[in-house]
Amino acid sequence: MQAKDIMKDAITLETHNTLADARDLMIRYNISRILIVSNGKPVGIITEKSIGKFLLRDGRALDELRLDQVMRRDLITVNEDASIETCAKLMIEHDISSLIVDSKARIFTKSDLVRVYAQLFKNKKRVREYMTENVYTLKSTHSLHTVLSVMVKKKISRIIVIKDSKPIGIITARDLLPTSMLVEKEEEVTSGLTSNITHVLLAKDVMKKPLVINLDEDLATAAQIMVEKRIGGLPTVDNNNDLRGVITKTDILRAIIDLNH
Repeated sequence: MQAKDIMKDAITLETHNTLADARDLMIRYNISRILIVSNGKPVGIITEKSIGKFLLRDGRALDELRLDQVMRRDLITVNEDASIETCAKLMIEHDISSLIVDSKARIFTKSDLVRVYAQLFKNKKRVREYMTENVYTLKSTHSLHTVLSVMVKKKISRIIVIKDSKPIGIITARDLLPTSMLVEKEEEVTSGLTSNITHVLLAKDVMKKPLVINLDEDLATAAQIMVEKRIGGLPTVDNNNDLRGVITKTDILRAIIDLNH
């Protein structure tokens, strides 16, 4: 399978649009990235993660910044004949979640590669072979301020909420996007000077009930759940439902590379 088999037209904005436009479009269409174009050609990309970083580092309103001021410009492109193994390697190497095809407004994402794995590689690998065991966890009574601080300091996009070693919730960068107006500058977050609201709101107020998967389950099953539920990772549990780790889209990409050697 090649890039041309999974690419699609990207949702785009122009360079003169603002960060507020990008945020609203992501929420409206439940997407995590928007391609920025000029004269029909891709010139940058903005993601929900980059919006989150901006919110924690700058005090200006989102409609005060044009996308060409904050977009990521170093786009990684591939030929439409590139193999899925090559695409997976590029995403991991450059720590990105999407690739542009032939410098046109066509794109595919980690989710598209994960879908390929779910379809083509059933009963090849187990979750335990690729899951990450080191997981950042908090309690449901930790403040939103603490959640944000951990995400920023540890440079992570999800936190598992636990009770008695069992996962009871998950918080991702996307869950926090609608609450962006509550977040202040990064130096205020890290020094504990955020508004009272971020201290009053708790992890349990924003967390979602987690979908979990047993560490002995087929990796293709994990991939299928991620695709169907539009999520980037699953807490992994043992037979006692104790948290053992997390399996993510990036882990699925590593399996694609191994299986195509």
